[in-house]
Amino acid sequence: MIDIYSIDLDKLYGDTELTPHMEDYIETIAILSRNNRVVRVKDIAAELKIKMPSVTSALNKLKDLGLIDYEKYGYIELTKAGSIISDRVLSRHICLTEFFSRVLKVPEGRAEKEACIIEHHITPDVCKRIHKFLIHYKKSEESGKEWITELNKILNK
Repeated sequence: MIDIYSIDLDKLYGDTELTPHMEDYIETIAILSRNNRVVRVKDIAAELKIKMPSVTSALNKLKDLGLIDYEKYGYIELTKAGSIISDRVLSRHICLTEFFSRVLKVPEGRAEKEACIIEHHITPDVCKRIHKFLIHYKKSEESGKEWITELNKILNK
């Protein structure tokens, strides 16, 4: 898992130059590869709830971009470039989920869903700003700053 509190923000939130749809594939491959020995077309199709021919088409595009290693009927692996992009997408997801749940006190499941909706549309600059806010918030929370207590009261009403 990526530690969003101790990393180079410019590298972390660089532009992926991919469509939200393609980012979903990269993100899904990264998550599946962390949880399984291998990633197959059927695994991605099941996770994204889409048909296998659609997955195959997208994978061929990602392969052409040099983001995955994939042969028909074979396993799928991210290349180094694909891993960099997956880290960027996952970091945006983690950052937004953390912001929604920790700061805005949105329940965890809903925070995850909201992050999924926004993560592919937020600009790198705005995500960096949210990240910097999270760092400040965490420090303030640990030192018992009054504004954190006030914010929590407002959000729990």
